[in-house]
Amino acid sequence: MFQRIYQQLTSLNLGLWLIAGVMLALAAGSFSQGAAEGGALNEMPLFAWLLGAPVGFSWWLWIALALLALLTLNAILCSIEALRKGRSLAPQLMHLGFLFIVLAHLLSAYGGFKQQFQLPEGGSLGFPDGERVSVERISGQAGPMGMLSSYQALMRIGNGAPNSVEPNHPLFHKGYGIYLKQVELAPMPVALIEVHREPGAWAALAGALFFTVGNLMLLMQRRGKPLQ
Repeated sequence: MFQRIYQQLTSLNLGLWLIAGVMLALAAGSFSQGAAEGGALNEMPLFAWLLGAPVGFSWWLWIALALLALLTLNAILCSIEALRKGRSLAPQLMHLGFLFIVLAHLLSAYGGFKQQFQLPEGGSLGFPDGERVSVERISGQAGPMGMLSSYQALMRIGNGAPNSVEPNHPLFHKGYGIYLKQVELAPMPVALIEVHREPGAWAALAGALFFTVGNLMLLMQRRGKPLQ
């Protein structure tokens, strides 16, 4: 019985069915009322949302996570079997990239942080280490139509030097990214600031590198082979 279970878990067909199941679960969630009412999912770490959301809203995501867990086990066992049989290393690097990407999402789902703050000039926000980030000046440039074409905020961490923060130039502090999302100059300067913490970023980068190397190796191996 255990041998049969192991053979099923190392089956490529199982992996394909699991991928199809994940896609169906996510599609069902995107069209369900639960997904529409669970908009906070995009504003907080996954596990924090799951623990607070009613099962009637989150059922599709629980199913997708269970299928992804089986898909991860399937990828690990398939790679072990392929290496044991001396098969090409390229697909296994792609599997490894997939596993690192899954790990990245798991780390960010558990320890991630995302929150928005509206701060005026002179306002500040605190971090768990006791440091405070203060907004010293908010400025912007208006275009021909009178709308802001660019904007900046001068921010200072603790007693350090001030830093100019723009939409594509965030400020980083001990694993947290501080992003300037929007500013309003009237009736008083106010900045909308978003703070992110993505502990899985390194794993996502490693996964992308492994996946890319595996793809390149596979292309090189197939290069020059006649079409079947």
